[in-house]
Amino acid sequence: MEITKNITDLSNKNTFEKVFKTYYQQLSAFAFQYVESHEIAEEIVQDTFTNVWSKSDQIEIRTAVKSYLYGAVRNACLNYIKHKKIERRYEEQEQRKPEGFETDFLELDELQKEIDEGLAQLPEKCRQIFEMSRFEDKKYKEIAEELGLSIKTVENQMGRALKVMRSALSRHLPSFIFWMISVLQKNLWG
Repeated sequence: MEITKNITDLSNKNTFEKVFKTYYQQLSAFAFQYVESHEIAEEIVQDTFTNVWSKSDQIEIRTAVKSYLYGAVRNACLNYIKHKKIERRYEEQEQRKPEGFETDFLELDELQKEIDEGLAQLPEKCRQIFEMSRFEDKKYKEIAEELGLSIKTVENQMGRALKVMRSALSRHLPSFIFWMISVLQKNLWG
């Protein structure tokens, strides 16, 4: 019969120590099946026991302590694996960025300033059409109807605006593209 089977309270130091000695190796081997590293597996089990001990007065174990601990270690392993996947995805995204492509806030502030200056170079109607298209995400037809213009006029004004903006932002072309994506995402998802 299992020594620790009927234990439901781990707030007693001697009981906790008995549970730790009984299950530590088993739980480490169990965690290894998920994380495939002895060091990480032991770290997860130690963290699990540390959490259980620090919250022992709040934890209510309704099943066998063995089941509770295995569940806690399994969840910790799954969280570790999920976290590692996110780290790998982030690293892959970082590696795909073009060389020299930095998006720190100072650069974005500088870019925003140059965008504002580029917009200021546009004639009023041309700027209005550009802003309606790029910032309000309106289609050429909608803009034409709203301003009482032909679609062809809107297309011509957009071509003119894009030419001026490309010229004004030529040294920031990758950042300009990033900025346009940010604006589009902001328009799409609020």
